[in-house]
Amino acid sequence: MLPTFRTTTSSGRLERRLEPRSEAGFTIMEALMAAVILIVGLIGLLGLLDVSVRASASTRAREGATSLAREIIEDARTIPYAQLIPSSIESQLQAMNGLADSSSASGWQIARRGFNFTVAVKECAIDDPKDGLAKTHGSTFCEEQQEFQKKLGEVEDTEPEDLKRITAEVSWTFQKRTSTVKQVSTLTAAGQGIGLFASKLELTAPAGFSGTATTPVITNKEAKALTFTVSFPEGTSAIDWSLEGAKQEELTPASKATSLTFSWPINEPPLHPYVSDGTYQVAAQAVNSTGVIGPPISIPVRLIRGVPAAPKEIVGGFNTVYRSGVATEVVELQWKANAERNVIGYRVLGPKKELICPESLEALSTTTSCIDFNLLAEKPSERAYTVVALYRDASENVQESPAGTITVKRSASTAPNAPTKLVLTENASGSVTLKWEAPKSGAGPSFYRIYRGSTNYTSRYGTTFSIECSTECTYTDTDATTTHEYWVTAVSSNLTESTFLGPVTG
Repeated sequence: MLPTFRTTTSSGRLERRLEPRSEAGFTIMEALMAAVILIVGLIGLLGLLDVSVRASASTRAREGATSLAREIIEDARTIPYAQLIPSSIESQLQAMNGLADSSSASGWQIARRGFNFTVAVKECAIDDPKDGLAKTHGSTFCEEQQEFQKKLGEVEDTEPEDLKRITAEVSWTFQKRTSTVKQVSTLTAAGQGIGLFASKLELTAPAGFSGTATTPVITNKEAKALTFTVSFPEGTSAIDWSLEGAKQEELTPASKATSLTFSWPINEPPLHPYVSDGTYQVAAQAVNSTGVIGPPISIPVRLIRGVPAAPKEIVGGFNTVYRSGVATEVVELQWKANAERNVIGYRVLGPKKELICPESLEALSTTTSCIDFNLLAEKPSERAYTVVALYRDASENVQESPAGTITVKRSASTAPNAPTKLVLTENASGSVTLKWEAPKSGAGPSFYRIYRGSTNYTSRYGTTFSIECSTECTYTDTDATTTHEYWVTAVSSNLTESTFLGPVTG
């Protein structure tokens, strides 16, 4: 406790001066006054905080709406120009990632940032007067555009949809107040395919195929036709379907339809003969009202209903070829390519079923010829060979067709006489032309073989069939940018060659 100060008056009495208060504290009145002041301050602070929170929420809602409107406009730009039509633009956008309708209520609702935004998107066409105007503008044109029309003397625009305008409006309600933001973009067809886009091409019948509807594998031998379904946007006036790039049929969809079916007959003789097994590309294209064809959508269809036939027209004979400059006796074989599309290669087996061609069982070669270098020194009078076609079954395993066989006899391997008078002419185009005369005597050759660079069998460069020339034959090398040496031989029907005629240089 602080000390007490005392003074003496004129009468000699002592008085207290500047005595401190007692330890009792503030009075009730003082405490009440302080509390009132504190409460008033807190009320003001809370009011400011509420205003700040509401302002922040309003800003967040506007930012979310603006961002959503811009996103919608950018996504609309990804829709093909020809498919931007008023009746379907909202459904196309709703199918995109993040733009699905999030409410069962009427209208298009998207929930973001704690707010429910209501979205409305409109599309309309614009007729640019730079290339003339149409006589009238229908309901698909923007409202202000419908006021304009071709005037007397002006050029009539027969294709008035020069531009398209996309308008996205996003609305939201906060504090019982509805606000809206709007984004507008004008698009042109420049740089875009102007046709309509067909979509979702699938095989739908017959049932029981393997694979998927977009990569079907048909093993049913009884199937007479394949049925496909294709989807397309509203406004499509026709669908063209094609097989291996060749147009098959133009189909007209029903009014307001967005899909149709079509069939491919694969075994309905006599009008539709049996289709060879193999892989085919089936495609469909949408056609708009002005006849513009959109890009194709295609799927591979694989037919595996049987086994390829044995290779046919196998010919062969003993021959002498140069291998690394050394004359080597061989047997050469040749056959006609199989008509089946599912053939992936051929395999040639020797007398003891040893593999002759290709170099291994794992290798696949579609070459229709083979050289047997395995004669060595045995000098056989004849050799038997088996030729099979290879294909893949439904399990992707390599299988063999029935075998084609041939027995090559040395006595039948007679070489024709060599051609004569080989002449080379250099052409102004950078090519060279070889000319020669047919053999003067002996059996006529089946064809002539041209060698370039050397006489090794690996330098075989081209052929000319004897049926194409009588006494004088020609061959033009269009890739003669540098100097080469050339030789010509005559080849019999059993693939035995004459001696070499040449070389000539050019």
